[in-house]
This record gives sequence, structure tokens and C-alpha cells, in this order.
Amino acid sequence: MKKIDKFVLKSFIGPLVLTFLISTFVLLLQFIWRYMDDLVGKGLQLSDIAEFLWYACWTFVPMSLPMSVLLSSLMVFGSLGEHYELVSMKAAGIPLRRVMFSTILASVVISGVAFYFANNAVPKAYKLHRQKYQEMQQTRPAVNVQEGIYYYGIPDYVIRVGHKEDDGLYLEDVQIYDHSEKKGNRAVTMSNTGSMFTRDKGRYLVFNLYDGFSYGEDVEQAKFGGSDRKRNDDSFTRIKFDTQTLIIDLSEYEGPEVDEDMYGRHQKALGLKALGKQIDTLRMRADRRVSELVASVNGRNYYLGSLIGTDTAMVSRMNALIADNDFKPSYVLPPLDKKDLRNASAQANSMASDMSYYKKDVQYQQERLNSYRVEEHKKFSLSVGCLILFFIGAPLGALIRKGGMGMPLVVSVLLFIIYYTLSVIGEKAAIEGSLTCTFGSWLATIIFFPFGLFLTIQATIDSSLVDADTWRKLFRKRK
Repeated sequence: MKKIDKFVLKSFIGPLVLTFLISTFVLLLQFIWRYMDDLVGKGLQLSDIAEFLWYACWTFVPMSLPMSVLLSSLMVFGSLGEHYELVSMKAAGIPLRRVMFSTILASVVISGVAFYFANNAVPKAYKLHRQKYQEMQQTRPAVNVQEGIYYYGIPDYVIRVGHKEDDGLYLEDVQIYDHSEKKGNRAVTMSNTGSMFTRDKGRYLVFNLYDGFSYGEDVEQAKFGGSDRKRNDDSFTRIKFDTQTLIIDLSEYEGPEVDEDMYGRHQKALGLKALGKQIDTLRMRADRRVSELVASVNGRNYYLGSLIGTDTAMVSRMNALIADNDFKPSYVLPPLDKKDLRNASAQANSMASDMSYYKKDVQYQQERLNSYRVEEHKKFSLSVGCLILFFIGAPLGALIRKGGMGMPLVVSVLLFIIYYTLSVIGEKAAIEGSLTCTFGSWLATIIFFPFGLFLTIQATIDSSLVDADTWRKLFRKRK
């Protein structure tokens, strides 16, 4: 039995590692596509991009593991069934559940690893990933220079580029306005073509300009008749150049230091212990906002009631109005003082405005609280998902008896898309309050669990549920 366990486990680990790398690479491609405009052709150092992507890869691990477990288990047991190795084991009196024993233990270990990554590695990686992105945005002004748009990201300079190639090495219609002397647009450099790049790790922004003009205006002050006024012969210069190099020292204009705690409070950057504390804080804040809303409404109602509280006839008539459902007013209520009516109207409008504000704020606080609670459940649901998807992939592979990267890949991708879609739908519904946070976070697992249990039972009794020949015979009988 030990030899069989080693054989099955060895057959399982190889595809698991391969599919994990493939899954992570696919997620990384999707991530790169999302940040393509911020990474390509912006003058960033290759080491910065590599570090940014490295941190992102760590955040993909909890999502890559369930998919790799599903695909690898389906490939391995499909291959064992295709080559009649499962049949030989069953003929020797070894049931399928015993054949799966070593891979079940491996899946339990993988679930633990997924939980560890989700609770420890992913929060740190997410925090470093966001800090690195912020750092690239702040210390690399060349990143945000877009064609046809005036760029104000560098103090004392305004830059406009008419056309810019993706690599940033070729520019057209370059305009650079120098405001360093605090005198407005007194110094302007324009060129037909040029190039832009950074050097010394982004400390200097360098422009190589070709075929252009430099304009300068010097406004001098002179005293005439004991008063200061502008001279009429202000100096204006225009210099034509074939080649000019403009270097802007960015060391003085670096943005504020990256706040290490800026993303430390985000739900994805917190472990279970920190999430619990943050959830308690947000719950108290949401309860306080609801209490403030109730107190505000009660206070306004008391004020409005005090306006007619001294008029017993008015109170009795209003009570009659409320008590008699078929009441049709045939008289005019005695008028109140105009000042009181204006105050009541103002208070009513103010109360409506406050209620609208409190309603939106309470809804925002509740959605924020739900997002933290969903993240708390997600750390467990993704881990359990590895085990659930194994009990779908392994018996399904034993039933379809197809190995390799063909049919198993198609089936596993379709199943994982369904699983991921259900997870996203459940999480969004939980955050919006349509579902409870517990049910929404575990929606995909709740739906897939009976499906995995059903497939395991069918594979154990050697069912021909997904056998192609069985379905062909069924359709022939109906014809």
C-alpha cells in the first residue's frame, strides 16, 4: 500500500506544481493587462517593475492553489483511469477512497498552506505592492506625462507633449514652461521633436530637444517721477537651436514620503486578528451613526411638536385626523404664527436633508463593515475550497478516464470559472447586504460541496454517469 501511495502522490505533485505555475502566470498576465498603461513606456526602472510584479504574484497564491488542485487531481486520476491503472487497483481489492488517501492528505496540507498565505503572506504582500505602486507614482514624474495634456506634476514646470511613442524615446511638439522664477510664463522652450528619459534612479528628468526655440521675457522695474512702474522697452529674447538638452532636478520635487500605514488598514492588508479588531471598531462606528440618526429624528419631532403643544384645540383636531381614516377636512385649521411656520418648514427641510445624509453614511459604514467581514470569511473559504475542488476533480477524473491537458483542462477551467463567478456574486451580494456575510462568502463552497459529494459516491460505485458510451446507448434507445 505504501508503494501505491507513493506512486499516486508522486503522480499528483508534478502536475500540481506545473498547474500552479500556469495558474499564477495566467493571473499575472491579467494583472499586467490591468496596469499596462502604468508600466510600459513610462521610464520606469526594470527592477521597480520586477519588484512590483513580484509582490503581486504573492497575492495570487490563494486563488492559484484551488485551481491547480482541481486541474492536477483531474489530470492524475483521469490518466490513471485512462491507462487502466485504477481498474487494476480495484481488481486487487483496493477501493478508490484508499487510492485517494495520499492525495487527500496532500490536499489538506495544501488547504493549510492556502490559509497561511491568505492570513500572513498575502496581507504583507498586498501592503508592499500598494506602497510600491504609490512610490512609482510619486517619484517618477515621467510616468504621468500624457500626450496632448498639460502636465503639472513637477512644481515650477508645465510640460506638454503633442505626440509620444510608447517607449518615450521619441516626442513631437514639445512645450516646456519654466516658472522657477515665479514670474509666470516668462521662459518657454518649444521644439518639434525630442526625447525624454530619467537617469540616476529617477533623480533627473532629461529632455533632448531638436529644432526649436527658447523664448524669454525680462520685465525690469524703473523709477519715474518717484514711483515704480513698468518700462515700455521690456527685454524679449528668442533663441533658435538645433539641439538642446534640458535637465530637471527632481530631488527637490519628490513627492511626500510613502506612508507605510496608508494601506495597512485595508481589509486585504490585515490578518484575522487585525480584522477582528477592525470589525469591532467599524461595528461600533456604524451603531453610533444609527444612534445619531435616531436622536436627530427624535429631536426634530420634539421641536415640531412643541410648536402646537400649547394649542389644545389643534392637538385634538390632529388626533381626530389620525383616528378617522375616512376623515375629509371640511374646515381650515387655525393658522399658526408665520414665524413658527417658517421655523417648522426650515426644520422639516433640514431634517429631510440630515436623514438623507445619515442614510447614505449608515449604508456606507455598513458596506465597509461587510467588506471586512467578507474578507475574514474569505481566508477560510478559499482554503476549504482547495479541499472541495479536490473532491470534484479526483472522482471526475476517475469517471471520465481522460488524462493529459486536453479534456481535463477544459473541464477544470469551466468548473473553476463557475466557482469563481459564484464566489464573486456571493461576496458582492454580502457587501451590499442582499445576503448575510456568512452565506455570501461561502456561497460557492455551499453549492460545490454536494456536487463533490455526489461525484465521489458515483466514482466509488464505478458509475458510468459521465461515460460517453453510456450516453450514446441511451440516445440510440430513444431513437
